[in-house]
Amino acid sequence: MKTNILTIIAAFAATTAVAQGPLDIFRSTETKRQLELNAPSLRDHLKQRKVALEAWNALSDKDLKPVTLTANVTVKNRSGVRELRVRNFQYVGDCVYAHGGQDSGVDTPTTAQAVFASDLADSYLNQAALLGIDIDSLTIELHGRPDAEPTGRVSYPRNFLYTIYIDSPASDEELEHLAELAEQNSVVASLVKLAVTPQLTIDHKLSPREKKVEGATLEGVREYIHGKRQAVLAGRERWERLQKEREAAEKSERRQRREPQEPRGPWVKVFPNGVRQLTVNDKYLILHDNPEYLGGTNLGMTSIEGVLGILGTCITHISLGQAAELNLDVDSVSLTVQAEWNPVAGRKGHESESIALQNVRYKLHALTPESDEKVKEWIGRVEAICPMYNLFKDTQTFEHRIVRGHFNPNPPRR
Repeated sequence: MKTNILTIIAAFAATTAVAQGPLDIFRSTETKRQLELNAPSLRDHLKQRKVALEAWNALSDKDLKPVTLTANVTVKNRSGVRELRVRNFQYVGDCVYAHGGQDSGVDTPTTAQAVFASDLADSYLNQAALLGIDIDSLTIELHGRPDAEPTGRVSYPRNFLYTIYIDSPASDEELEHLAELAEQNSVVASLVKLAVTPQLTIDHKLSPREKKVEGATLEGVREYIHGKRQAVLAGRERWERLQKEREAAEKSERRQRREPQEPRGPWVKVFPNGVRQLTVNDKYLILHDNPEYLGGTNLGMTSIEGVLGILGTCITHISLGQAAELNLDVDSVSLTVQAEWNPVAGRKGHESESIALQNVRYKLHALTPESDEKVKEWIGRVEAICPMYNLFKDTQTFEHRIVRGHFNPNPPRR
C-alpha cells in the first residue's frame, strides 16, 4: 500500500527545526524519493482507463445517442487574432508579421497535425488499456508529406507519416498490432481519410458603410483587415523572396550536417494521467484530455473537438486574408463549427457505421456593409484556397513507424 503523501510531508515538517517556507519540505532527498515513488504512472492510468472504458462499453446502445460537438471562433477586434472556444477551453491563433499578424498564437496547419497526433495517441492508449498492455511513456510526432500532384493555390500538409516513440515491455508484434488498432479506432484519422466537404451557412448582417467615430479612435476588425491588406501588398514579393532564401539556406545547412530533409514536426506527449500536451511551432502548448467517463480528468478539450476547432480557425484566418485581398469592409467575423459524434458507431451490430464525425458544417457570422453577392464571392474564394477546408474535402493517407525509447525534441546535430 502506498504511503499517504500528507503523512510524509507532516512527518518531515515535524523534524525540521526552522521552517523557511512551504517549499522547504522538498529539499530533503528522502522526501523527494518518497514523492517520486508515490507519483502516478502511465501504467496506473491505463488500469484506470480500462475500468472507465469497460463501463462505457457496457452501456446499452439505446442509452447512447449522437452528440453534437461545437467549436466557436471569433476574430478579436483590432488585434485580428482568432480566439477558439470549445466548452470552457480556449486558445488563440495568429499569423506572422509579414501577413499582418503579431505572431502571438498558433498557426493552423501545424496545430492540425498536432491534433491528428493527439487523437492517435489517445486511441493508442485506449487499445493498450483494453488489451492490458503496459506503457511507460508515449509521444507521437507527425509530419505532412505533400503528394506529387499539385493542387493549384492550395497548400496544406497531407498524406501523413507519424512516428510513435514508446517505452513498453510489449513485444514488437504487440506494439504493431496496437498501432493498427489505434488508427482504425481514431475518430479524427477516420474523418481525415474521408473526402468530407464541410457545409456552409452564411449569417450576413449589414453594418453602415461609414463608421461613426466616437472619441479619439474606434478601431476594430475593419481597421485590422485594411492594415493586413497593406502588409500583404507591401511584403508579398519580399516575403516570397526571403522564404526561398531561407529554405535554400536550411537545405544547404542540413546537407552539410548530413541531416535528413524532413524537419521536426509537431509532437504530442502523453503525461502519466493520460493528458496529452501538444507542442506547436516548438513554443506553443495546448492540452487535450477526455471527460471522466472516457478515462480522463477533463483538463482540456478532446481531440475530436479540437479537429473542429482547427477547421474553424483556418477558415476564419483565410476569411480575413481574402477580405484584405478584395479590399472589403468587414466589422466582425465569427464562426460556429459543428458535427455529430455517434458513440455506438463501430460497436457490435453497428460495424457498418463510420466512427468518423458526421454532418460537418460551419456557420459564418459576418457584419459588413458589403452586398450578399460580394459576401458569397468572398467566401467562395476562401473555400477555394483554405488549407483545412481542402484537407477535409480531399482524401488523406496515414503511415506509421514505431521507435522504442523516449522522444528527444532536440536531437544532437551530426
